[in-house]
Amino acid sequence: MAAFLICDVAVHNREFLLKYLELAKGSVESFGGIYRAQAGNISVLEGDWNPETIVVVEFPSSEKARQWYASPEYSAALKVNPKAMVRKMLIVEGLA
Repeated sequence: MAAFLICDVAVHNREFLLKYLELAKGSVESFGGIYRAQAGNISVLEGDWNPETIVVVEFPSSEKARQWYASPEYSAALKVNPKAMVRKMLIVEGLA
């Protein structure tokens, strides 16, 4: 069953963000991930949530998403991440 990685991102350094994206993209794809939303326009319909940037990545399963996050391929991007942004991240399983 598909799973969606959802990130609420606040960018702090664009230079490091570009480096992070360069490192992360290939690792996401190698685990079957597909970017479904990345820094598009956001319209809050309810509540006081005011995210700067939302990223949604679809993985074949929550297990694949977790494998990607813990992978050596993604580890280089994780080292750059704190210099680039602050984010909240979660995985939600899709419907069967």
